[in-house]
Amino acid sequence: MNTLHAGVASADTTPQPGLNLTGYAVREGPSKAVDEPLVLTVLALREDDSTVLIVAADLCVIDVASALEWRRACARGAGIAEAAVLVNVSHSHSSPGIGKYPELDPPDQLALRAEYWRTFLVSAEDAARRAVASLEPARIAVGWGECRGNINRRQKAPDGGVVIGENPSGPCDPSVGVLRVDRMDGGPLAVAFRYSCHTVTLGPKTNMISPDFAGPARRLVASALGCTPLFLQGCAGNINPATGIGQDADDSPLVNEDKNRLGQMLGAEVVKVAQSLRTHRRRASPVFVESVGRYWLYEYEPCPEVRQGPVAAVETVLSLPLVPFPPVVEVEEERSGWAEKLRLAREEGGTEWSVSPIIRFDHWAAGRLQAAKDGPTPLTITFPLQILTVGDFKILGIPFEVMAETGIALREEFGPDTFVLGYSNGIVSYLPTPLIAEEGGMEARLGYKSYLIPSEVPGSWEPLICEAIIGIKPAP
Repeated sequence: MNTLHAGVASADTTPQPGLNLTGYAVREGPSKAVDEPLVLTVLALREDDSTVLIVAADLCVIDVASALEWRRACARGAGIAEAAVLVNVSHSHSSPGIGKYPELDPPDQLALRAEYWRTFLVSAEDAARRAVASLEPARIAVGWGECRGNINRRQKAPDGGVVIGENPSGPCDPSVGVLRVDRMDGGPLAVAFRYSCHTVTLGPKTNMISPDFAGPARRLVASALGCTPLFLQGCAGNINPATGIGQDADDSPLVNEDKNRLGQMLGAEVVKVAQSLRTHRRRASPVFVESVGRYWLYEYEPCPEVRQGPVAAVETVLSLPLVPFPPVVEVEEERSGWAEKLRLAREEGGTEWSVSPIIRFDHWAAGRLQAAKDGPTPLTITFPLQILTVGDFKILGIPFEVMAETGIALREEFGPDTFVLGYSNGIVSYLPTPLIAEEGGMEARLGYKSYLIPSEVPGSWEPLICEAIIGIKPAP
């Protein structure tokens, strides 16, 4: 007999304008207005005494330590272990960042961010409590569609290097995964959908707080289906919107055009897939009828009661070494080089747009030098890998900006009813494949600096992480 229960609850986590947004080093000034509210949503799934939480929120980045605080807050609210909580961020570049990444902010901004984080955790704990309190008998179904609003962004430059652009022949995952959660009468309670695309249709010339295209996608799903939607960011490390990074400013009447177009494309595909899934009744065997005409009559019958679980969570913790530091004298030269670039930029009266990236890289270089002096070398990074299961449905949680080809390979390994999610339980850095690490570009040579990782993430990590998460794969 079916013993699955589900509950869902949401919270508005929109900060007051004035807080700096994260995602673009060249963005000038703090947030000025709210484009659309930021949302945190908790989906609770329980069978017998086992409960898992799938938590989605509009944040740009969050480090592993802060994500653990978030998971613990949700666990307290739900009365479960933190290992049974998966948190995923939409990675909207028009939302706040949490943890070490915004540490360059001035004191007033650090205070605003600390207060925002405090209220965020309170909201997360409360939403988890409400989701569990609303648990009711439920059924689930999984389906897949496609939204070709994304594109591989690793484009070859004339000098042979790799830059952020458009690469139509590069690996891309247009799939849209849909988890439909129904009440026993077949009415939708929640729809969680997974898509892989950087949330950057609003670009660095905007200072509006926004979930980016995830907002209009969720809004369309909620309107059409009358239920609570969750957007889950997939493996978007090397994937951008097909329209590229937004270049319209806040005062442009077209600033939201690409956001709304992609969001509605995605939301429409989610609705289409969700409406193809039935959990409460199915077509019965046809009966041949002879009347005025002769035809087969297809009637409906209730779906049989089947166990949809088990519901389970499994997690492992992995520690991997970064690329070893070069001799300290070389790191000192690198640090001096960035300091000189910053001095010259300031002397020349560079704009915030041009100087901000140099400030960030100078800050990274200072941290790298300190880490190289303090040791050890290589420096080791520790992070969790997680699998949630509900029967045949699985969610893999990986705390990196995962490449599209990695997500495709893991879904093939785990089975079709699998959501592979990067941006989950924190973000360490980009996770380049061995080939991408060899080619270079943002995902291999620059991304780890943006994440203030003192040394390069080697390409050997990706196969080791895949091996580790396959190693905790639940038995059939």
